[in-house]
Amino acid sequence: MTKLLFIQILCRPLPIHYAKMKIKILKLLLLAPLLFTSGCGIGEWTLSELYVQKIEGTSKVLYKYDAWGGRDSNANGFIILDASATFEVDLRNELPFYRLSAIPSASKIEGVTHDCYNSCGENYYKSQPIFKTMKTDRSVHGGINVITRTFQYRGFSEKERGLQRYAFERFKETRDSLFFYNLDDVESRDGRHLDELKIRKGEIYLQQDASGQITKIIANEVRLNAGDNAIEDSRIVYLTPKNKMMAAELSERGLFREIKITKQ
Repeated sequence: MTKLLFIQILCRPLPIHYAKMKIKILKLLLLAPLLFTSGCGIGEWTLSELYVQKIEGTSKVLYKYDAWGGRDSNANGFIILDASATFEVDLRNELPFYRLSAIPSASKIEGVTHDCYNSCGENYYKSQPIFKTMKTDRSVHGGINVITRTFQYRGFSEKERGLQRYAFERFKETRDSLFFYNLDDVESRDGRHLDELKIRKGEIYLQQDASGQITKIIANEVRLNAGDNAIEDSRIVYLTPKNKMMAAELSERGLFREIKITKQ
């Protein structure tokens, strides 16, 4: 196991598939103190994806990144920085969730994550799904309040609708949502057609070419109950324009724009 992987384990929550290894890994860490001679998270990383969203009413921006280090070590997540700062991967400043659940604002940023709660691995089908929030944590990053809601793994996974892919003819934007019209399902064999699809803003990614024309829109949507914040729905939707659509036609509120990465 590499030094980089040890550092990642110390600096961020373990993924679900490492749950059973947690105790063994911690024992190994205690036996290897000499490996940790530098701070967590700053090292040699190669970015594979980078998106940025302006946080309305502030000088801050929210980055979403995916990066690779030595021996196939992966890091990905959200980081808040001042708009004038240069982005770099720093796991110490990564936000403690992996999906946004609302549009980031000057007052707060809300996200979700999950933990086992006795529903991982062989316990998955033995457990009862729980859809309510199991734990709510509050922290401050970049001067902004961050709310992280943790859900039971099975409860969250049972609300996942999987990946959907559509080609759309036109769109309309409101302050909090995007509406797509005349959509054709390009994934399923039945060729499902939708007259309209509404996606709430927050975690929507715009991919574009060098001219600013949108090539794809990726929407990661998590819907929580307005009353008790229980998980109601989660889906990832790929949307491809049938006609020419420029990124400049859309506002900056609740939308991530792609930063092209220079290959070295």
